[in-house]
Amino acid sequence: MKKIILPLLLFALQINAQDISVATLGLKPPAQINYTPVKDQYMSSTCWSFSSNALLESELMKNGIGKNDLSEMFVARYSMLRKIKMHLQLNGKNFFTPGGQFHDVVWVLKNYGMVPESVYSGKGRGESNYDHSEMDTTLTRLVNQYVTNGVQKLSAAQQNEIDSLLDYYYGKPPAAFFYKGKSYTPVSFLKDYLKINPDNFIEITSYTHHPFYKSFILEDKYNWTGDAYLNVPLADFEFITDNALKNGYTVGWDGDAEDAYFNYYSGLAYLPDSIKANQQQRQLAFENQTTLLNHMMHIVGLVYDKWGNKWYYIKNSWGSTNSLGGFLYMRADYFKIRTVAIIVNKKTISSAIRKKSGI
Repeated sequence: MKKIILPLLLFALQINAQDISVATLGLKPPAQINYTPVKDQYMSSTCWSFSSNALLESELMKNGIGKNDLSEMFVARYSMLRKIKMHLQLNGKNFFTPGGQFHDVVWVLKNYGMVPESVYSGKGRGESNYDHSEMDTTLTRLVNQYVTNGVQKLSAAQQNEIDSLLDYYYGKPPAAFFYKGKSYTPVSFLKDYLKINPDNFIEITSYTHHPFYKSFILEDKYNWTGDAYLNVPLADFEFITDNALKNGYTVGWDGDAEDAYFNYYSGLAYLPDSIKANQQQRQLAFENQTTLLNHMMHIVGLVYDKWGNKWYYIKNSWGSTNSLGGFLYMRADYFKIRTVAIIVNKKTISSAIRKKSGI
């Protein structure tokens, strides 16, 4: 889940030829939305922690707690330690990756709490931008060596070796800190200040190879923990998303950002008319892997173009380097086919769907 910006010259020409642009579509950002400023994951595979924290930050605004900047690297550091331990327990049989999902953030919240960005930037070497290439390579080589040597559980010396590396690259996480005049631990900050209940959120998908209104373990390499997602029909999948946005909530987005018609620089993602945005096509795209889970973002609004087509207004984590200051518009057809999963607050789901799903 690295930051990938493809040189889509051919597709940019196609877009220009069709005269499709934000201006010609008449697209404008929603008037009232809860979101914090765009960040830049730079050269790190941490879109999942950026988008997940962005969702939590919007939730805090919705709850009247104001704008808060949460530490993405606090989450990434503790999740990486968990990944290492699990990879060893499984004898190297699962996908070892710096990527992740929203449920990885939930696990960190429940086990370690949360801290503000101001007390833990995750830039252990004092760097200006995140660049995890050296760290990822170093950790992968070390973990592969452990696997080769049959290590399934870290010894005290090996644990110290891993901790030292994580502290060097991320920085040592605080045991306690001051924030807005009060003293907190990461656990008390989550409980007493943020007042976030991680269990309020749910990951949802829509595929026909499992029963609807039941949960199943999503078959994706980035779901390295084997977590379950609620499965609903595509119509409900779209309705849940729209209902959350219309009620002032925001939505986490998991999906494919490497499609030819995902153009970050022009700020548009849509599909050609030849692709039908229905349940059958969505399933086919999943099975033949033309839809892959390779990025996470944050849906903060819903708008319509001058022809009445629906577009989602989405906050990315690639900095403010495109024509929309880091945002983009995703048309409903792209959303239906290229979105693998969404994350919402459970209370935004209608009572009828919750009853069918047992939540």
